[in-house]
Amino acid sequence: MPKLDVDAVVVLNTPVDGVDNVLASGILTILDEAGSDALNLKATDWLNFKYDTYTTGTANVVDVDLTGVTIVNNGVYVLTVYAPYVQNFFGGGKESGAIYQTRTYTVSLPNPAALSDLENELVTRINADVNAYFTATGNGAGVVTITCNDAGFGALTVNAPAGSVVSDAVSWVAPVGIPSEVLQYIPNASVVLSNGAYNRFIITYRKFIRHNIVNGLQVVKPVQVLVYTDSNDGGTAAFDSGTIDILSGAGTVADYLGCPQV
Repeated sequence: MPKLDVDAVVVLNTPVDGVDNVLASGILTILDEAGSDALNLKATDWLNFKYDTYTTGTANVVDVDLTGVTIVNNGVYVLTVYAPYVQNFFGGGKESGAIYQTRTYTVSLPNPAALSDLENELVTRINADVNAYFTATGNGAGVVTITCNDAGFGALTVNAPAGSVVSDAVSWVAPVGIPSEVLQYIPNASVVLSNGAYNRFIITYRKFIRHNIVNGLQVVKPVQVLVYTDSNDGGTAAFDSGTIDILSGAGTVADYLGCPQV
C-alpha cells in the first residue's frame, strides 16, 4: 500500500479513553504509549478526519470471460495485468520511484484452434511467470480467473483480447492497520506489535509554517497525522469512540473553547 505523507504518527497499544485523548481549552492532546504528549491540535485548526477499523483486506480476483473472443487459427492474442502497489518489484517500491512493467502475456494458437487453446495457453503462460504477483486458473469453459497474491498490491487492471469480458469475482478491499503498514512509519518492533491489529485515524488539520515565498511569513499548510490503536486491547473501543466524539464535535462544548495555543 502507498505510504501517506504525514506530519506525525502515534501508536497506542494500550489506549485509555479520557487519559490518552483529552480535549481541554480548545486543544486536543493525544499521548503516546509512554504517556508523553504526542499531538497537540487546536480545535479551530481541524479540517477533517477519517477512521478505519483493522482489516487484513481482501485480495482482488478477476474473471476474464473469453467466450466472446473470435478464435483464429494461428492467431496471436495478448493479455496484460497490472497492480498499483506492488512492493520490491523490479528493484523498488512505488514510493522509490521505481518503474513498474505491466505483466504482458502473448500467446499463439495452433491450427486448428479452439477456445480451450486460448484459455489453456493464457493460464500456462501466467503461471510460468516467476515475476507475477498473481496466479491463474481456467474453468474449462473459456473463463480465466486471475487471483492477486496479496491484498496490499491493490486492485488488478486486466486488459484482455477483444471480445473478452473482464469482471471482479472478488472485489479488492484495502488492508488497514496491519503491522507492515504501521512499520512503514515507525520501524520499531518494540512499538509496533507483530500481532497488532491496528485501527487507524487520519486527522487533517491546518499547520502554520514559515515560507520564503512570503518573505518568511507564516502560511497555512494542510497536514495529516496518523493515530493507530491496537484493537486487541480492551481499552481501544472506548478510546476510539471517545476520540471520534471529540473530532466530530460531539464533546462538551466548553472544551472546544479556550485560549489559542501559543
